[in-house]
Amino acid sequence: MKLKTLFTRRKCIQMAVLLVWAVACWAFFQFAYKYHFFYQEQNQIFLLSADWLSTYFSKPAWLSCMAGDFITQFYYYLFAGPALLTLVLLTTGDLCRRALEKAGLQAWAAFVPAVAVMTLLAVLCFSETYRLSSVISAGGAMLLFLLTYTGTKGKGVPAALAALIGTAATFWMFGYAVFIYALLTAMTAVIRHRRYAAATCTAAIVPLLLIPLTRNLYLLDISDLYAYPGIGKIGAPSFDLERLFEVDNLYYWQRDNKVIETVEHTPRSKMTLEMTFYYNLASARQGRLADNLLKIQPTDLGVFERIGPQTPMTKILRMNELYFLLGDMTFAERAAMMKNVFSPGNRNVRMMKRLAETSLITGDNRTAEKYLRILSKTIAYRRWAAERMPGRQTTAVREWLRNKRMYINRTDTIRLTDNAHYIMNELVESNPRNDAAVNYMLCSDLILRDMKTFWDDYNTFCMNTHCPRTERIYQEALLICLAATHAPLSLWGQYVSDRSLAERFAIYSTQRGSAAYKDTYWYYYDTHDK
Repeated sequence: MKLKTLFTRRKCIQMAVLLVWAVACWAFFQFAYKYHFFYQEQNQIFLLSADWLSTYFSKPAWLSCMAGDFITQFYYYLFAGPALLTLVLLTTGDLCRRALEKAGLQAWAAFVPAVAVMTLLAVLCFSETYRLSSVISAGGAMLLFLLTYTGTKGKGVPAALAALIGTAATFWMFGYAVFIYALLTAMTAVIRHRRYAAATCTAAIVPLLLIPLTRNLYLLDISDLYAYPGIGKIGAPSFDLERLFEVDNLYYWQRDNKVIETVEHTPRSKMTLEMTFYYNLASARQGRLADNLLKIQPTDLGVFERIGPQTPMTKILRMNELYFLLGDMTFAERAAMMKNVFSPGNRNVRMMKRLAETSLITGDNRTAEKYLRILSKTIAYRRWAAERMPGRQTTAVREWLRNKRMYINRTDTIRLTDNAHYIMNELVESNPRNDAAVNYMLCSDLILRDMKTFWDDYNTFCMNTHCPRTERIYQEALLICLAATHAPLSLWGQYVSDRSLAERFAIYSTQRGSAAYKDTYWYYYDTHDK
């Protein structure tokens, strides 16, 4: 009776530990790390197609990669990522406990390392590059061990043969987890069946030594062969990267007010240029770029970047958003293709959508249909693709396309340079109502403190087109230009509509650099980089 009571008490303790662990794991990833899941989902694509599924056999761990990518696609849905990951980790932990018990450990002794394994895998998931396939590989090896052990009972020639075949099969289906299978097999032989330990261990080790022979088959380096699909590295959570993913996805979901609010409430010590990039994009999409330009310094408009062999990946990954907003579909398409190339396996579903959009906007329906047909074979994006298929587009999509086509570059797009100022000039010449391009061009001049170029651009694209800009930052910059060129007072009235602003500028001129004027462009112009 006492033994039964002790057994029941231990079970209750184990269940309580698992419950607390599961809640803690889910809560952390749901409330502190959820945007990592969207990043992982967007950086891969899973098609319900026999041709697509056959590509998984070109690398080891085909079963875990297929299963991991299939589950990862559901990260697209809110709240799904943390719940699915927690479930997979719990299943892996349970398989670990069962495998260790089969290997010969007592129930309590098997439970502790099982929880440790779950925790280790959860920590590895802090990295945005650690795939769910790697977690499934570990669980798959443990499951295969349980199946092969049950069939042989660990004795004699059947055990050695099972170890040989099982180790080879584990590498084929679960990659790096072959070491887990071999370790469990060796533990079982040593603890339970010492008489056959040497033969069983040898049989388990032989396939490990033969793995380099598959190098030409899988086209992987030896180090990659032993680590595929990824062992991962232990590290602390990257909350800075999580904040960037949050801003990136909020912009992607067109929640511009939330983007602006999130960035403005981020502590200055945690602010990054990538975050201000999306802050400016969101502001421009709302027509508020000029109003928000100086609120956060230093800032990043993205227009001074050049894409080339030395361009950092962090910049390549976001440049398509800038060109797409401005209306240059040629450069948006190029940037999207480059991002797709540098994605894991060249499978970035978000860029697949962008390539479809740019093709639709430019009228290249054949190319658009290619991407849309690919997306139609997914679970999460099939409806999105169906609504945009040429000839079957919804009213909302047709209206969106009409608006985007108004602002595309209609000049010759065969260029020898990706100078953003030149591109923005072309866009505004194609359509003077392209407010995003106008504001980005003028704000770029102001950030550089290039008043001559600002004066020329303002005259060319605002005054000469009878569309003067009344945003305060432009008015303040014009006062600097007027004062620098000693323009007559009659001209001041044509450019500056707010007389009180001119009077304030006159006062500022007597105390340049005063902190009382931190809210003005004059202060930025006089103190920046000093």
